[in-house]
Amino acid sequence: MIKYSTRLVLVLKNSVVKIPINRKGYLQGLNENKIWNKYNSIAPLAELKWMWMGIVCQKRYNEATSITDAKVKQIKGLIYEFDFDNCDLYKRSNWGTDGSRYVLLDYGVNEYIASLY
Repeated sequence: MIKYSTRLVLVLKNSVVKIPINRKGYLQGLNENKIWNKYNSIAPLAELKWMWMGIVCQKRYNEATSITDAKVKQIKGLIYEFDFDNCDLYKRSNWGTDGSRYVLLDYGVNEYIASLY
């Protein structure tokens, strides 16, 4: 399966590869690496396998069927970079599940990158 917006997303059997198609996508890849390195031990983030020149490879998860306001508020409380008004964490497609645990799949956004949309 292939999806795209600011990045071309290749959905493989066990991995997802996000390839930037513009500057915003490139910045998202860099930011996902930064957020992973800073918060992976305390926040429910999709496992980052590697990042190279803005291209990101993550573990694949099941799609979330819904996301609660409480879960979004929880992650915004853990990751201060996400605590801004134009943050798209309320989009169900940005979340996955690992068993009963919710996992944030798309965490490349920050206030600056969101302002570029």
